[in-house]
Amino acid sequence: MVVLALTTAAYVNLLGPVLEFLFTGRTQAVASLARFLPSSLDPGGWLAQVDRERVLAALPFVITTVALAKGLAYFGQFYLMGMVSQRVIADLRTALFDHLLGLSPSFFSKRHSGDLMSRFSADVQSVETAVSYAVSSYIRDGLTIVVMLVNCFVLDWRLSLMAFVAVPATFLPIVRIARRLKRVTQQSQSALGRISEMVQEALSGMRVVQAFGMEGWESERFREENRRWIRIMRRSFVVRALYSPLMEVMAAAGLSLAIWWVGGRILRGELEAAKFFSFVAAVLLLYSPVKQLGKVGQIALQGGAAAERIFEILDARSGVPDAGELTLPPFAREIRFEDVSFSYEEKPVLEGVSLALRKGEVVALVGSSGGGKTTLANLLPRFWDVSSGGIRIDGVDVRDARLASLRAQMAVVTQETVLFNDTVRANIAYGRPDVAMADVERAARMAFAHEFIAALSRGYETVVGEKGVLLSGGQRQRIAIARAFLKDAPILILDEATSSLDAESEREVQRALEGLMGFGAPGGPRTTLVIAHRLSTIRHADRIVVLAGGRVVEVGRHEELMDRRGEYARLYRIFEGGGDPARKVAAG
Repeated sequence: MVVLALTTAAYVNLLGPVLEFLFTGRTQAVASLARFLPSSLDPGGWLAQVDRERVLAALPFVITTVALAKGLAYFGQFYLMGMVSQRVIADLRTALFDHLLGLSPSFFSKRHSGDLMSRFSADVQSVETAVSYAVSSYIRDGLTIVVMLVNCFVLDWRLSLMAFVAVPATFLPIVRIARRLKRVTQQSQSALGRISEMVQEALSGMRVVQAFGMEGWESERFREENRRWIRIMRRSFVVRALYSPLMEVMAAAGLSLAIWWVGGRILRGELEAAKFFSFVAAVLLLYSPVKQLGKVGQIALQGGAAAERIFEILDARSGVPDAGELTLPPFAREIRFEDVSFSYEEKPVLEGVSLALRKGEVVALVGSSGGGKTTLANLLPRFWDVSSGGIRIDGVDVRDARLASLRAQMAVVTQETVLFNDTVRANIAYGRPDVAMADVERAARMAFAHEFIAALSRGYETVVGEKGVLLSGGQRQRIAIARAFLKDAPILILDEATSSLDAESEREVQRALEGLMGFGAPGGPRTTLVIAHRLSTIRHADRIVVLAGGRVVEVGRHEELMDRRGEYARLYRIFEGGGDPARKVAAG
């Protein structure tokens, strides 16, 4: 960039002497160029002896050499700055993605995924444009402006003062325009985030939209948000359109003053024509990078506004800090919930819950919706942290253990099955491409999934589509169970894993879940925490814990709780369709 600025100045200093030489034919007209060459070459003495033809023959070579140096310098700065900027953006994307992966679910519960995607796409794109173009332009054109200003004052400092007298007057309006543009740009980025939210909601809920005939309503909502964005962009373009004319008028005013003042000096012979030509060329070449800085300044402001939205995410702290220093040893004895309380914001969900799960036990959590079942289960792998009390695994508080070592000992199967747009094999062996195919197939067989997988068009290499859309609900759930089989974690959490399935799919999935829990296995059952909506699926649990209002109200086996005719018996009659509970148990 330095070479680029210097060669631009060289062009300016060539122009005046060359024009004077061409018009007057005097070789001494180009003598001013001698100051740019080493004195040991004695360019002045050489010019005094050389004839016009030799000077004329040398000038094209000199001009071409300067142009070649400028071209090579521009290529180098463009390529190198381009690669640096792309690495910066790649690092920024990676940092943003890694930080999102480390944030707790409480963060995502308050953020719309469409807005987060907008920050990944539109905002990162704005930062990329700013880094790619604005930063390089600031350095390159800034250097050029400095070199050209110095060159102008070297040529004639009084003429320079006259030409640039109007420049300070532009600072105040430019600063005001910049502040206004930044504010409007932030509004624009937020509007784009809302548009992304609406698109994602409409696409993910397309069946509901079409089933209720709400296409027109959704379209009108989207149009209104677009109209709001257009109004913001109209203000943005008004502000941005003011900058270039303002700079042009100020530059013209300064140049006009210089020409008016310098005319008399030239007539009186106080200023050489060659110097004036070079000065005018310098001012004109100075105007181009100044105008370019104005344009990229707008890009930089947009990038700055987008960067603020990105750093808002990067600065967000996880509600579950990974501050533990212990590596949790393999689970051996028991899990204890000790007087656990938890609140979402100011709303209490759990109050004083105490519960123990011994190794090999299957404990079921039941209760009405909103009773705190899923919340209690989510506290074990530290998706959230307790508000008070504690959770211990073999006597170690889970907050003192590293998150990775804690979650490595747990497998989770939820009602909402998460599959990725990849092959069946990749979804079962999630994140473990080195797992042998035999192990993947064995896990699928244990989950009663091998038969339907083998019937797919490409078997285990079949791509399941976004969220597993090409598979049925029961098939997706069995692949998730196969994933848990392959992990072979000692602690298992099942969160209403069959509640959204039809009767036939539920039977298949229930068989797979019983295998996963370890019923009938040589080593005995796996330590399992089950959240059940259909109470008939947890009759064989070692203990059933009934939650109501965030508290434990009953604990016991199925038969014991049915005999008490308390909360569990009431729930059983409601969820299992009424009738004689004893007869239903016998039939089961």
